[in-house]
Amino acid sequence: MNKKAIAILGAIFLLIVGTLGFLVYSKYSTKAPASGLTVATTTPLSAVTPTPVAAATPTSTPGSSIVQLTSNQVISPALFFNGSGITYFDNQGNLYQANLQNNNGQLTLTGNTKLDVPAKSGVTKILWPSKGNDFIAEINNGTSTTYSYFNSAAATYTDLPPQVESLDWMPNGTQVMYIWLQNGKSSLSLGSPDTKTYQTLAPMWENDDQLSVSPDGSQALYFETNNTGANNFINSVSADGKIFKGLVKVGQNYGVLWSPDGQKFLFGKKDPETQEYQIWYNNLTADIVENLGLFTTVDKVVWGSDSNTIYAAVPNSQPSVGNALTVDSFYKMDTTTLSKTQYQTSTSTPVDGENLFLDSTGQNLFFKNAQDGGLYYLNLSQAQAQGQ
Repeated sequence: MNKKAIAILGAIFLLIVGTLGFLVYSKYSTKAPASGLTVATTTPLSAVTPTPVAAATPTSTPGSSIVQLTSNQVISPALFFNGSGITYFDNQGNLYQANLQNNNGQLTLTGNTKLDVPAKSGVTKILWPSKGNDFIAEINNGTSTTYSYFNSAAATYTDLPPQVESLDWMPNGTQVMYIWLQNGKSSLSLGSPDTKTYQTLAPMWENDDQLSVSPDGSQALYFETNNTGANNFINSVSADGKIFKGLVKVGQNYGVLWSPDGQKFLFGKKDPETQEYQIWYNNLTADIVENLGLFTTVDKVVWGSDSNTIYAAVPNSQPSVGNALTVDSFYKMDTTTLSKTQYQTSTSTPVDGENLFLDSTGQNLFFKNAQDGGLYYLNLSQAQAQGQ
């Protein structure tokens, strides 16, 4: 066989190999659609066949700034870490996630997916960490509150011992700070989310404290949940359990909400005349404590990313019975100047806002509407604002 024939056969062989390689690459290089994450940067949880979210017909007039995103009830909705979607539980204890799609300024949820996570009955709240895919479910049976830790790697729940009275995530997403109550005595501990490995930090004086860890993990705020006396302190403790401080010592105080920079916090204080809660502000670095004049509670407020602005759902009138539903108006307030803006929302749907959170642009305020349990959002740029 001459050299010319060998060259021709070699070229044909290379052409065949190249064609096969291209076909194989084309078959397996198609990018799979991302299943999304909750509030983590790690590998997402596996998902089963997507279940479409029931279409939510807007209940307000065209162009309204308040829009309903889901017709099904949600528990502890939260924004994805990258701002591209929302994750939430339903009232059967199933975990869902969906993408946010912007169509000419109107947001919708698309690609709703039920995650391959065991259903957990009785879930009333989810404690999301700032990092990682794990989470802690709060379960309230009407007489007591218990906790269950979900390990995303093992895809299993671990029920925490009933001695865990209160807890909160540390910023690293791998530890929790918690109060352990046993034989009438409580102590502060730092440990793994399943509480199997831990370090006891300090004894506590009350048996009904609720914890809230600062964004940088340097300290935690705590207050009594069952104190109905004239004064209910809000205190702080350092992350090593060595330094305790009394921060708010006068009045009936309940609930705390850290600012993103960890330099300030909001708290609720009961007005002694009206017996209604108002939002107060504590600037730890400037040593400023003042009344913001918003008659609402911290579970109906969220901080803006600048750690100066807050957004609040404020009841138009206080309920006559305990936890009765309210009809709210929405406000924006600058905590440095105390200037307040009310959003004029043209909607016929009654709204009782809770679990507030903002999207990554700060232009859309999401919330659970306690009136029907659905997920809604308020387009802040479309809502007509009126300064006060």
